[in-house]
Amino acid sequence: MNEQANEGFRAQVERLVAEGKLTPEEGQELLGEPEGMAVEDAPENMAAHYTASGEDTPPDLHLDVSGFTLRVVLDSGVVSPQLHASEDGRLLLEARPDGWRVARRPGQEHIGWSSVSAVLSLPFAPRHVRARVSGGNVTLPDLGGELVAQVSGGNVRAGRAASLQAEVSGGNLTAAELSGPTQVSVNGGNLSLEGARTLNATVNGGHLKWAGCLTGGEHRAEVNGGSATLRLLPGSSVTVEADVTVGSFKADFPTERRGSFMTMQHTGRLGAGEAHLSCRATAGQIKVVTA
Repeated sequence: MNEQANEGFRAQVERLVAEGKLTPEEGQELLGEPEGMAVEDAPENMAAHYTASGEDTPPDLHLDVSGFTLRVVLDSGVVSPQLHASEDGRLLLEARPDGWRVARRPGQEHIGWSSVSAVLSLPFAPRHVRARVSGGNVTLPDLGGELVAQVSGGNVRAGRAASLQAEVSGGNLTAAELSGPTQVSVNGGNLSLEGARTLNATVNGGHLKWAGCLTGGEHRAEVNGGSATLRLLPGSSVTVEADVTVGSFKADFPTERRGSFMTMQHTGRLGAGEAHLSCRATAGQIKVVTA
C-alpha cells in the first residue's frame, strides 16, 4: 500500500466525518479501524485522488466495482467529482458523454483488492446510477432518478430512488423509498426494499424482503425455490391471489384456500382491494404480512 496515499485518504475521510457527510461508523468502515478514528495529522493533498473535468457531463454515475469498497457522498466542498482512494494507481474516474465512471484501472492484478477503499465526492445529487458490483461494496446517497444494479457476490446499499431495476446473484442489495417502478430478480442472493410503491419480482433460490404501500395497479411476486416476505404498509388496499405448487403461502389477514395438497390457490383482500397482487410459489415460500 502506498503509505502517503493511505494517510491522505484517512485525512479525507476524517474531514467528511467532521463535516457530517459521513457518520463515525461509516468512516471507521472505510478505514477498516473499528477501534477508532484517531490518526496523526496528514495533509489532504497527499491522498490518491483523481478529478475529472467534464462541464457537459450529465449527473449520472456508472460504477464498476469489483473487490473494493466505494462510498458516494455529497460534498459541497468540491466543484467537480473527485475520487479519493486508499491506494494510488488502482482506480480511475472519467467523464463520459453518458455520465461519470468509476472502475479499476486497466491492467490491474486480480488480488489485493479487499484492502482498497474509495470515496467519490460529488458537488451534485446523482440522477441515474448504473452499478455493476462483483465481490465489492457500494454505498449510495439518495438519487433523483433510476437505480440499475447488477450484483454478483457483493453488497449495495442505496437510499431514495425514483425507480429500481436490479438483478442480485449471490449478493446483497438494500434500498429505501422507491417512488416509482420496481423490477427485481433475485438468484441466490438477498434483496431488501423499504418504502416501495410497486412490486414486480422474481426470486430463484434467494430471498426477497419487500415493504411498501400498494393502492392501485397490477403487481406480482414469483418465487421458485426461494422465499419472499412482503410487508404491506398502512394505507394499502390490495386484492391478493396466490397459486402454490409444492410450496407455501401465508398471510396475517383472512384468506380463502382451495385446491389439492400439491396445488393450492389462496385469495384475500386488504382494505378495499384496489391494487392487485399476484403471487406464484413453486417449491418456494411467500409470506404477506401487515405488521
